[in-house]
Amino acid sequence: SSVTGGVGNTAEGESSSVSGGGSNIASGVSSSVSGGGLGRAVGEHSSVSGGKSNIAGITDGGEYSSVTGGVGNTAEGESSSVSGGGSNIASGVSSSVSGGGLGRAVGEHSSVSGGKSNIAGITDGGEYSSV
Repeated sequence: SSVTGGVGNTAEGESSSVSGGGSNIASGVSSSVSGGGLGRAVGEHSSVSGGKSNIAGITDGGEYSSVTGGVGNTAEGESSSVSGGGSNIASGVSSSVSGGGLGRAVGEHSSVSGGKSNIAGITDGGEYSSV
């Protein structure tokens, strides 16, 4: 594990890394945080690239998840992603939220492209939904 820059960063997962920013934590195996602030890469092989208060993965899941930027975004489904915006959640397996605010991609392989307060896959079982 390694911390190569920034202030108050922690790389505690096996083979994890934090490259910069402040108060970031990479706790998942092979996880990484590249910058920004208050980012957490929790899932195995998960990543947070920047922004503020973003989370990739959850304690018992979220492997291969990523958050690219924005504020307060969470990618918690396996292989899920949030690209930006604010307060977005991608919780379905292979789900994504591209931007906007308060978006939720809940169903497997579901996606929200943007806007505000949009939900794809109202509950688990809304596979392949998009907004």
